[in-house]
Amino acid sequence: MGETIFNKKMSRREALSTGAKIGIAAGIGVAIGAVGGYLGGASTAPPPKTTTTTVTSTFTKTVPGKKIKAGFIYVGPVGDYGWTYAHEMGRQYVASKFPWLETMTEESVPEDQADTVIDRMVSEGADIVFTTSFGYMDSTIKAGEKYPDKVFEHCSGYERRSNVGTYFAEFYQLYYLCGLAAGAMSETNKVGYIAAFPTPEVIRHINAFVLGARAINPKIKAYVIWLFSWVDPSGARKAAETLVESKDCDVLAFTEDTPATLEVAEKYQKKGKKVWSFSHYSDMQHYGPTAHLTGQVVNWGLMYERILADLYSGCWRSKDLWWRIGDGMDYRWSMPVDKSTFDLKLGAVYPAPLNPAIPEEVRALIKRRYEEMKELIFEPFTGPIRDQDGVLRVKEGERLGHDELWSMDWFVEGIESKIPS
Repeated sequence: MGETIFNKKMSRREALSTGAKIGIAAGIGVAIGAVGGYLGGASTAPPPKTTTTTVTSTFTKTVPGKKIKAGFIYVGPVGDYGWTYAHEMGRQYVASKFPWLETMTEESVPEDQADTVIDRMVSEGADIVFTTSFGYMDSTIKAGEKYPDKVFEHCSGYERRSNVGTYFAEFYQLYYLCGLAAGAMSETNKVGYIAAFPTPEVIRHINAFVLGARAINPKIKAYVIWLFSWVDPSGARKAAETLVESKDCDVLAFTEDTPATLEVAEKYQKKGKKVWSFSHYSDMQHYGPTAHLTGQVVNWGLMYERILADLYSGCWRSKDLWWRIGDGMDYRWSMPVDKSTFDLKLGAVYPAPLNPAIPEEVRALIKRRYEEMKELIFEPFTGPIRDQDGVLRVKEGERLGHDELWSMDWFVEGIESKIPS
């Protein structure tokens, strides 16, 4: 087997373009799949401020045509209908698509026990192991050092080495679109957010949501309740009820791996009180057919397809895949509103259906912003943006880049709650 060295620092767009060309050359097309799922990165502690890492790869490539065995390590149960469920749907997608692929899984693995599961999967013949929680990062890097002839892919992390890559499906743009809907539908001018952990990922999603809501209604105030858990349906229900009853919030967004918050909103709707919520990770609208406004959905299958196709064809190399609206589509150009692909479930991240209760002009705006985000014509974190203390954080016309978004640790104007220290 030959050895190839890559030492060129590539932009995210260059990496995506290069991968597409490699896939075509190898005769392995990356197809669009309709698999539901999540975005977020499971973690119990925020990562430090980071910058993009340059990786020199000396990994020996897999021989094209051989069988590939892939392991998937999950932090939660596959039945959470959220983060882990979405990854499992992605695994099932590639398992059914690639006849040369064999997979194994382990669910509900505590973040401090990943080493043991990785060792077992490698001993059982895994060629590649996907570790799907931020808290698995140290274990994944150690495994890369321990098993230099194996490949590892870590979801939501920032550390890489020659045989360890990273990948992530990013939701902040979709949260902004949800915020537009929230700003249009709130009658109390108060919205709530049920948050898992105070990580930069969750913080930027909250900020994007509030920026969207205040773009429609500058009077909007937002309140956040922290669960300090990724999967806590009872805690989410209690938090949702508290936001409605104590803070008078009538639109609720969330980062928690179940439809509990949406179910609470639907319960209020049935009682005659207008409370609205969203999908998160997967299309959850059947849990709240009246209360559901839209939401953020992920198709991890496209990312797994890309990574595994590269490995099978002998073209895999360590890189950071950070996919947003437009990534994973076969046609990403901005379209006019009347021809928008909003409802077609395309790409690695896409919106849940829009509730017709949202005013028509706002639905049109949501679709226009969605189309503009495909080409980065519009970006939510474009200045001027002030923080909750009134300090100008992003100047007029400036846009936050990857590293600023990745390490975000401040709330935007309009959020009444504080970030836990």
